[in-house]
Amino acid sequence: MQYLIKNIFKMTEKKYILFFLLFSPIFFNYFFRLLPREERNLSLYNPDIINLFLGLLFFSYLFFIGLQIKKSLNLSNISVAIVLYLLSFFIFDTYFLFITRYFDLVYLFFIINLLWLFLFLYKGEVRNSDLILFLLAVFMFREIGFQYFINNFELSPLTYTVPDETDVWLPATKNIYENNYFIGQEKQTSHSGYGLLISYVNSISTYIFSKSTLYTYFPFIKNVFYFLTLFFIYEIKGTKKTKFFLSILLTVVILNSHWFRYLFFNSLMMESGISYFFGVIMYTFTKSKNLFEQRLLSLLLGFLYFGKQFIAGIALLFLIFLFYKKRINLLSFMLGMSGFIMSIINALFLKVHLTWINYFRYFTTPSTGEKTYNFENFYNVIQQFLIDKPITYLLFGFLILFLLNYKENYSENRESILIIVFNTVLVFLLYVFIWGSENSPAHIGSSYRYLLNIFHLLIPIFIYTLDNFRISKSK
Repeated sequence: MQYLIKNIFKMTEKKYILFFLLFSPIFFNYFFRLLPREERNLSLYNPDIINLFLGLLFFSYLFFIGLQIKKSLNLSNISVAIVLYLLSFFIFDTYFLFITRYFDLVYLFFIINLLWLFLFLYKGEVRNSDLILFLLAVFMFREIGFQYFINNFELSPLTYTVPDETDVWLPATKNIYENNYFIGQEKQTSHSGYGLLISYVNSISTYIFSKSTLYTYFPFIKNVFYFLTLFFIYEIKGTKKTKFFLSILLTVVILNSHWFRYLFFNSLMMESGISYFFGVIMYTFTKSKNLFEQRLLSLLLGFLYFGKQFIAGIALLFLIFLFYKKRINLLSFMLGMSGFIMSIINALFLKVHLTWINYFRYFTTPSTGEKTYNFENFYNVIQQFLIDKPITYLLFGFLILFLLNYKENYSENRESILIIVFNTVLVFLLYVFIWGSENSPAHIGSSYRYLLNIFHLLIPIFIYTLDNFRISKSK
């Protein structure tokens, strides 16, 4: 017995060494600058540091709300409760757009929050004293604290890195925030028909802190997804050591990669938001045994149709797959498809753009006879992704560990892996056969975002792979 324990200890020790050696270049790069990166400014007066602090406060707000929703509705985890809270405003607005179009968004913001408050009081899961202190703290910070920060620091960026931010997402968010969702759709000129879920969540999140009637973009609204991602890692089933290491590793990767950090945690396009929503919902779906929760998850998943490419289509296709396999009943399926159905109804009766109509036009526009495919874009997309070396190395390292126990890792995460592969294939098909005539660096650059829209779906796979590598028998 002692001999066996000793051998197991030696085996585990060797695996830890291999584990750290595999990912050590990412740590060395950050501390010893093996690859070029921007200078660090750790001053407390640095707007990035202040936005990060405000993002932590925003996370605290969402954590408290999510905890109460989890208790009140008996949900599996706090992360999915946070997703429900953030999407609840948009879901309500989509269902009742024929009424809400006459009111500014700020009124809906307070109405939905009041409904959540009534639920908490009705369920009695939160003590009145805690609720009063929470509401008082939020009110005081909104009235005094946040005003201090915006009056003394330049928290909003003066320029934007990606043209889509200024051309599409900034005007869309501004129209929703200063008016309402209906006006946001009605005034959508550039990229008409884009799903506006991210702009809507941006607007609602800003209302929590800002009293201004004019929209201003604050990066801390996106920084919060860094903290939400770390908390999601914490809630995933796995060993504490693995989750701690993954949190540290992900943090160092974020610090190493300016491009990944910007797109996922600073950009107005909020790739991290859609990725987070999708990852949390899908993970909870695989673990949930509660019928009520499954119906709720179907509803949330279906409303990701209003999100980003290609999550919108994948979400609906996965619902169809679940219904076909009889893993959800008819009511759950109809709840999931209700967002898509309401999009059609609102387009017909309220004359707003049908969501993603811009993509449907590619299949209805008569052919001009010009070549639309371009196989060079296959290599262009790969080269674009490989520019971000920290992320490339992270995924390469996990691929090696995944292949070491391929059968077990694939069996446990089969559906998620197939979705990731499907999303990747769709991106290449888009750039080779539909956008083949477009091969400018700016256009090809968007492929990086589309490929990483499923990043949070990878996190449970990472954790399972790392745990499986640590505890599996040596071969």
